Amino acid sequence: MFDNLRELSDGPMDFEDERARLFEVEEQYVPERRIFGMTSGQRLVLAIMLLATVLVMGAACLLVMGKVAIF
Repeated sequence: MFDNLRELSDGPMDFEDERARLFEVEEQYVPERRIFGMTSGQRLVLAIMLLATVLVMGAACLLVMGKVAIF
C-alpha cells in the first residue's frame, strides 16, 4: 500500500492543476473603437478641417450679405 508513496509525492499534484484552472482569466475579444474606419488622430484632423471650413464659409456669407464690412 505504501510502496510507491515517495514517488507519488514527488510527482505533480492533480489538485494544483484544478486550482490553477479556477483562477485563469479568459481573454475576451475587445473590438477596436473606430468610427468610419478612422483612428482618433484622423478624426481630430477631420474635425479641425470641418471647423475651419465652417468659419470661412460663415465669414464669406456675412461679407456677401453685407452684414459685416472689412473696412
